[in-house]
Amino acid sequence: MTAHATEPSLGDLAATWAATRAPADLRALRDAVRASPGFDVGLDVVAAVSPALARGAHGEAASVVAALMPGAFFSPSAHAALAAAHAGMGDAARATTERRLQALALESIRSTGDGTRERPWTVIRISDEYDVLRAARRTSREQALLTVDGRSLDRHLCDDGSEAWFEVGRLVRA
Repeated sequence: MTAHATEPSLGDLAATWAATRAPADLRALRDAVRASPGFDVGLDVVAAVSPALARGAHGEAASVVAALMPGAFFSPSAHAALAAAHAGMGDAARATTERRLQALALESIRSTGDGTRERPWTVIRISDEYDVLRAARRTSREQALLTVDGRSLDRHLCDDGSEAWFEVGRLVRA
């Protein structure tokens, strides 16, 4: 009789990547997220949770995001919303954990490139693009899906005149 190894949880995979920063570990985490129930490349956590947060319904906001899990795991927006909800409910420890996951998710995206056409960031959801821009205090004025050297890239023209490029070949085809 052989023992069956259990698959690592998404949290375990995130902790492994946080410790190693190895591209292979990030790939394993992202593949596991993509394979999770409820995963949606078009996820828009901000739209889903903003009404509850605006009303101060922190428990409802946490429930909305929880219902999107595990497919929303490692979405910077999802972890930011959970941080705000837990902070609003007075749970500072859980709010801190979610803020750390949000920061780690953003860092994982930034680790994949520099946001230029030559070295675009890779994302697992379209909303991740907006999370990276929002974290850098940049606003997209225009988004275009382009094919460049056989790759599907999203180009954002930002309100400060800059561009931000994202590799989206696993999400869509130009």
